[in-house]
Amino acid sequence: MYTDILIPTDGSELAEKAVQHGIALAKTIGAKTTVLTVLPPFHTFTTDVQMIEDTPAQYKARMQRHAEKTLSAAAAAAHVAPRFYRG
Repeated sequence: MYTDILIPTDGSELAEKAVQHGIALAKTIGAKTTVLTVLPPFHTFTTDVQMIEDTPAQYKARMQRHAEKTLSAAAAAAHVAPRFYRG
């Protein structure tokens, strides 16, 4: 029935659980998984402390590292996910 499952993540602990469950479900039903993370753009005027302290280049580099860490964790979860979903 399902051939592709989209799993959004922000790298949080709760999102990591969702990634693990989504991957396990996909393996059980033979579906492909696509993991997605979205990063907010840099804003010159903001109340976000991380954007206030960074230059645009620093912010971009930091967000790139965050995305790589988040997606690497999802890839690692895919390699060790059980074959059967235990819900």
